[in-house]
Parts: sequence; C-alpha cells; structure tokens
Amino acid sequence: MIGISKRKTKIVATIGPASRSAEKVAAIIAAGANVFRLNFSHGTHEEHSETLKTIREQAALAGVTVAILQDLCGPKVRITVIEGGETTLHDGSQIILRHGNKKEFSSSSELIVDAFDPAKVMRKGQKALLADGRVELHATKVETDRVICDIVSGGPLRGRSGIALPDSRLDLPCLTEKDLEDAIWGVKHEVDYIALSFVSSAADVNSLREHIAAQGAKIPIIAKIERSQALDNLTEIVGVANAVMVARGDLGLELPLERVPIAQKFIIDQANFVGTPVITATQMLQSMVSEVRPTRAEVSDVCTAVLDGTDAVMLSEETAIGKHPIEAVKYLHKILLNSEQEFQFEERSSKIKGSDRDSVADATCFAACGAASKIDSTAIVACTNSGYTARLVAKYRPRQVLFGATSEPKTLGRMALYWGVQPVLFSIKEDTMAESEIVSALTTIREKYGVKPGSRIVVTAGLRAKKSGTTNLMEIREVPRNT
Repeated sequence: MIGISKRKTKIVATIGPASRSAEKVAAIIAAGANVFRLNFSHGTHEEHSETLKTIREQAALAGVTVAILQDLCGPKVRITVIEGGETTLHDGSQIILRHGNKKEFSSSSELIVDAFDPAKVMRKGQKALLADGRVELHATKVETDRVICDIVSGGPLRGRSGIALPDSRLDLPCLTEKDLEDAIWGVKHEVDYIALSFVSSAADVNSLREHIAAQGAKIPIIAKIERSQALDNLTEIVGVANAVMVARGDLGLELPLERVPIAQKFIIDQANFVGTPVITATQMLQSMVSEVRPTRAEVSDVCTAVLDGTDAVMLSEETAIGKHPIEAVKYLHKILLNSEQEFQFEERSSKIKGSDRDSVADATCFAACGAASKIDSTAIVACTNSGYTARLVAKYRPRQVLFGATSEPKTLGRMALYWGVQPVLFSIKEDTMAESEIVSALTTIREKYGVKPGSRIVVTAGLRAKKSGTTNLMEIREVPRNT
C-alpha cells in the first residue's frame, strides 16, 4: 500500500532551538515523527506560535497528518537563568541554595529557586537533585534564608534546570497560573493534545478539563506520571485521561532509580488494559544530544518499551537542543521497526481480552481484530467521528494495517498518536448514515493508498457513525471497484 508506514509505534519529537527551522521540521517529518511536542517550560507564546505555524505548514506540504502536543510546565521547580547560559559545578565544592525571584541570576556559587524557599523545607543531610539527577547536592547547614550544600556529584548545569528535593515534602498545586494561561493559548491555536505535568490524581485531570471546557473547547489531556502519588492513583488517572506519559525524568527523582523500570511496566500495563494511549519518555536516546549514534543500552531501552506495549516513544533534548535531531528520529524509527518484529500480537490481545466485558463498543472492536486475523484481511477500517473507535481497535494491537477513517479534520491529529493508526480523512454529507460513510471511507483508502479493489477489509463503525461512542457494527467488506 502506498504511503503507509510499516511502523506501528508512534514517535513524539520535541521541537526547540535545534529543530524549529522549516528545513529541520520538514526533515523530521520525513524521518517519521508523528507528534510534535511544544515544551512550555521554555519559550514565549510568540515563539511557540511561530513554531506551530511552521509545523503545520510543513506537514501540509508533505501531505501527512501530525499531532501538536502542548506540554504544560506545571509546578516543576527550577533554578533561575544562569548568566552565560550554563556553568559547571565541581565535586567537593560548596554552593548556596536560596529563594529569590526569576530576575536574579544563578551561578556556580549560588542557585536561586523562585517557586519555594529551600530554607523552609530542607533539613541538614537532605538531598537536592538537578539536571535529571546528574547533579547531587547534600545540605550541610540550614540558615534562616539559605541552605549551604556540598556538591557530591557535580557537572555541567544549564539555567532553568529543574531541581528536586526527594527527601522533602513540597505541597505545590498541579495547575499553576502560568499553566492556565498557557492552556488558553492551546485552545486558541487548536492543539491536538495538552499534557498536564505532575498529576497526582484524577481530580487534577478533571480540573484542567473544566478549564478547557470553560474556554468552549474539548482538547484531549495527557496525564504525565512523574509523582509517586500518581502510581497509587493510577487506575483512576488512566480512566479519566485521554493518554498518559511515563515521564521517567522526574519519576526517577521521586523513586529510587532501580524502581523506575518496574513503574514503567506497571503504567504501560494499566494503560493498555483500558486502551488509554501511553507515551514512554525521557532519555530514550540521550547520548544523541551530542553523539551521532545511540548506545546499545539506549537501543535496548527503546526495544523494551515497544515489547512492553507502549503506544509511542518521545525524544526530548535529543531533538530540542541536540546536535543531531534528524538523525535521532531516523535511528528511533529503525529501532522501533526492528523491535516490532518481535512483538507478540496474539499474546498482547489475549492478555487484555477481559477488559471488553462492560462495553459493546470494546467488544465489537475486539471481535473486529479477531475477524481480521481469522480471514487474514488486508486492513481494518475504523470509521470514527471522535477517534474513539480507532483507539479501541488499536488497544488490541492488530497485525493488519489500521485506518482511522473520519470526516472530522480535528480528529486526524488525535489519531496520529494512536498505536498503528493511519489517519484518513474522507468527505461525506452531513445527513449521511453509516452505510454511506463506510463506502466513502473504503473508496478513499483505495484511491489514496492503493488498496486493491476487491480486497477484504474488516470495518467497524456505529449504526450511525456520526454519533460518537456508539461503535456496535463489525462487518467484512470488499474494497469497492471503480465505477
């Protein structure tokens, strides 16, 4: 079939200074990126607006569907800007941590934190971790307005780096005023997903959803799992979120490092069971920030995420500030494609079979995947208004090409994140019934993707496909011949 990627696991690429030019964006699309992440921990609204415009223009020129993921900053605690951009902290030296405002510069002798006062929450002997844990400080003395720390593990440190206090309790809200303002930007620019940082409970997701609804919009929310508390409430979170992210950077600061791989498997399993898309993120190909090829350990890490059942993997610094953003996407594509050769499709489907008990739509999609395997169909076509049907079919990880066919342009971007889904837009009259929609969808995949007339296709839809969430039809059809 023409223009259909054999790769099923999706790629999320973060866009930043190293990749925001039109030429780089076009090359990253050509290399296989499906979702573009805009990190609102950095940059201005004007910069993000320009980047968004570039991505959409280049995707339109390439004739492909990509999703835009707006990642809210959340209450991540950061040091202030370092004069000159970065500095180096040396093992055995001392450094001061203190509260200050964002306009004050941090340095190699003093780190300024604006979100809280370190002197009020830290105690002697407690740790502070920076640069995703690569820099470690130990508090040796707590004074009224500052904490004096030994640099146990030094290294390069950039301004606005995150700082974590794993031994201290910080009661910070999940949604900040900045997040609320940034979410309004996301609504205005019609992003496909909004990622919420530092989620602790389902209530955090619902708070953002209410804020988005107050703006007259309905945008899918990705819950980033990076707090240990979120693991305790994971069932509820995956039940209300539209997707989840295994945010291993901050999760690795909240948990002992040796527990992170187990937490990753737990999150993926829980998300897979209910069909909530899951993204595995942070340091997938970290060495490619500076090197031209990944390490063997990184390749194994990505492969493990694929075999565990992740829907997507994400590149952060690799594409945002790295020296080889395009090569990183190309390598990731190759790793994913090869890893999927060992994916246990039948085992995965069998493992989550019991999850379809309470839903006619879910059971219908499970049956569609079974039928497709039984007759060795050319493809599965999920006719969908909101993307819901395509997501449910993807949950069961079919071997066949899976088309998410919709007449709603906004739904295309959402489906770009779903495992194995090829988004397809077809034209239809407003008053159409499911039968006409199915014919139109099949005709479109024949004309656009070269699916041969007469090929057997398994179709899922609703009795009236324009009505969301009513998937109750599964049929075996033949692609119509030219008329």
